[in-house]
Amino acid sequence: MSASNTRFAALVGAANFLLCAAVGTVLLLVNGSEGQTVQSVSVTDPVAPDYESSTPTTGIYSTTPEPVADSYETVTAPDGFSTVVPRGWPSEPKNPGSYQATDPADESHYVRYGASDARGDLVDTHVAAEKDTATRLTGLHRVRMDRIDVRGSEAVDWEFTWESSTQGTRHVRAVYWRSGGVEYFVYVSALDSAWQPMPELLTTMLDRSRP
Repeated sequence: MSASNTRFAALVGAANFLLCAAVGTVLLLVNGSEGQTVQSVSVTDPVAPDYESSTPTTGIYSTTPEPVADSYETVTAPDGFSTVVPRGWPSEPKNPGSYQATDPADESHYVRYGASDARGDLVDTHVAAEKDTATRLTGLHRVRMDRIDVRGSEAVDWEFTWESSTQGTRHVRAVYWRSGGVEYFVYVSALDSAWQPMPELLTTMLDRSRP
């Protein structure tokens, strides 16, 4: 191993030690490949004791949308919001300002998107939403709740699993961001056993969303 590699390995080891020593504090994680900062909610947050911090999916911060491929179609929501969903997944209103597009071949796979008025602190709002959701969804387990950046706007990346009495473990990941007093979101959900393609779908929806 070269001297430079030895120094690098030592630095990495020291950094890992310091991160492990920071239990109970706010963690500041930097994704070096993207040059983006991810600020994680405290691991002592009482509403989610099983919190596991992780860095966001590569490409989640794209500022230049790619052309919509034939396998996707553009959809819209209030406040000038647009994104893409898989072609052939029909969209229907879910809640005021939000929509759900469901895979016609497997209704356990679906995505959501929409916009609403922004209220309060972004992360505090979703920590409170998590607490409320935990009263309705059995066995809710937080995978991440990270304060991130989407095209220069404050955002939060929330991922969790929960136990359905009829389907088993379900997996959900959503990104919420704010711009001009409006909170926008994209959201994917599937059985945990079929989760593999969903993070890429979320990234595509986010990359091709506006604003």
